[in-house]
Amino acid sequence: MIHHTCSHHDGPGLPAVRPVEGRERQLIEDLIQAMHRPTAAITEIAVGAHFIGVRAEENGSVFAGLASTLGAAPSADERDLADRLIGSSLLTAAQLLRSSQAFSISLGAAALNTATTAPANPPDIEASAIMAEKGRDGETVLVGEFPFVERLRQQVQRLHLFELRDVPGRTAPAQWDKTLGRCKVLGLTGTTLLTRAMAAYLEKAPQAYTIIIGPTTPLSPVLFEYGADVLAGCRVVTVAPVFDGIRQGLSFRAFKKLGVQFVAWARETPVA
Repeated sequence: MIHHTCSHHDGPGLPAVRPVEGRERQLIEDLIQAMHRPTAAITEIAVGAHFIGVRAEENGSVFAGLASTLGAAPSADERDLADRLIGSSLLTAAQLLRSSQAFSISLGAAALNTATTAPANPPDIEASAIMAEKGRDGETVLVGEFPFVERLRQQVQRLHLFELRDVPGRTAPAQWDKTLGRCKVLGLTGTTLLTRAMAAYLEKAPQAYTIIIGPTTPLSPVLFEYGADVLAGCRVVTVAPVFDGIRQGLSFRAFKKLGVQFVAWARETPVA
């Protein structure tokens, strides 16, 4: 059974130490191996209460990526980690995904997202719209409490909400595995990469049309190989205001207006 999940803005109660093993470790290794620009040099890291942003440069081009912290703060030995990584390669930082420390894992995910790129001009479609269309018939599972939950509940035939917190309308954890085995649509928060549960969800619902959702979602074709059908992530369009918003502790909903674009990359999208 999958033991824990979280919403993309939920932090308290999550373990600060998260070892990785088995298929979750293999997923991380494959994501690191497939990075598009592993040698790009890190020039800036923005750390806030809710998100981490990493900026890097290579051959005159600037790249930026984000990841949720899930509320994790740096431990004593991680306090100067962001400063130490300035000038390092994205590969060096992304390898922190192998760490067992929560803050390091999030920093590694932000570096990974800076080093990956979706095809040119994918459609700017919100994940909830895709789930609403695909979930008209059959059962839909949503892992994580997103702002669109109640709207989606009205649009699909039947919605199962997987949340550890006792929120209204959630499905009892004892029912999760059975529900995953028969659902038609699976919406999965990208933060399951941080909580060491992403590969398990993908493995338990091979029959489902699966969408990985949120700014922590790596825009990597590796996730298609593991069973994802759509990667509903984001790209940072204007770095400075977004990173300022991260440092101020703004929520994603607040700072996305400062220069973040939604990206929906479907498995069948041709690579330019």
